[in-house]
Amino acid sequence: MTRFLLLCIAASLVACDSRTATTGDVQTSYSNIAADETVVFFRTAAWLDEAQQMWHVPVHGWIYEPQDSAARKAFFTAVLESEFNLVPDDETEDNYTSRLNLLIADSERGKQIVVNLAGRSHVLPPSAENGHFETTLVIPVVDIEKHAQDAVLTLSAVTRPEESRSFYGEALLIQPTGMSIISDIDDTVKISNVTDKRSLLEHTFLLDFNAAPGMVDLYDEWQLDGLSLHFVSSSPWQLYSPLVEFLDASGFSPSALNLKSVRFRDETLLDLFKKGTETKPAVIEKILNTYPDRRFVLVGDSGEQDPEVYAELITRYPEQVLEIYIRNVTGESADNGRFASVFRNVEKSRWQLFDHPRELRLP
Repeated sequence: MTRFLLLCIAASLVACDSRTATTGDVQTSYSNIAADETVVFFRTAAWLDEAQQMWHVPVHGWIYEPQDSAARKAFFTAVLESEFNLVPDDETEDNYTSRLNLLIADSERGKQIVVNLAGRSHVLPPSAENGHFETTLVIPVVDIEKHAQDAVLTLSAVTRPEESRSFYGEALLIQPTGMSIISDIDDTVKISNVTDKRSLLEHTFLLDFNAAPGMVDLYDEWQLDGLSLHFVSSSPWQLYSPLVEFLDASGFSPSALNLKSVRFRDETLLDLFKKGTETKPAVIEKILNTYPDRRFVLVGDSGEQDPEVYAELITRYPEQVLEIYIRNVTGESADNGRFASVFRNVEKSRWQLFDHPRELRLP
């Protein structure tokens, strides 16, 4: 797999435009978005400071120049075929092209985005090397109430008068108390076959995304109880758009996504296959600490390190984390050596290995 990743880095550099994006003569009255660039706002989760009556609204997005490089595509295609015997066909070509173009897109640094949120314009920090821009805006409750609908606040990029395109995002307004689900994506709610590298690449690049059986109905049933939903995944941010389109089209309730930051043009690509034990705990802990008075259920699968990550978190946050549910994609038994070791310090009543979602009930 390391050889594959190194080849991917080489592929992404083929026919690469070495131009470095700069801010130029930025005017803060509108966003610095060139005609050949696009912006994606990632859906975030806001939190309420009840004492100050202020909402903290994270704004996070990506500005990039889309790529449709025949040379890079040919290189990637050759790598997939030689390393994994994977070849796009007529049925998978559209998926392959659109996802690959996102992965090899040129991220734009130094771009200043201006957003309209809750009736006011806000100038965001310039985009970083990976094209991401991120900040948290603090907005009075009275202003949020005027503009939010169904606990969702919409924001938009302020663009030049001659710009015909629109760029929108959403922030979910999560109350300080209640119950939340923190869920993995791959092999938890989406079939990915992460334990088989060839199949994983096929599901990532070529095939339509398909929901794991019963998970949409399960989360929909839980949502009736007023839960909030957070997805934490090892998928790269570049695939945010197809992932959120899949989740929304499948019927999952709107949710914040937390994905992995990698660049497909340098050695950070190797971070894509870091173990979940190295990447997920900090992300989940941030959610737990942001909502200290909410209670959480953690849902994952047995294919990678979700059991190990979640067992550690429930021991560190025993009051907040109520239950752990692990989708059994490896055909293991709950009393085998792995789970006996992983959950040795966790009460048996607080974790469950399941084959079908109908086995689960909220705590």
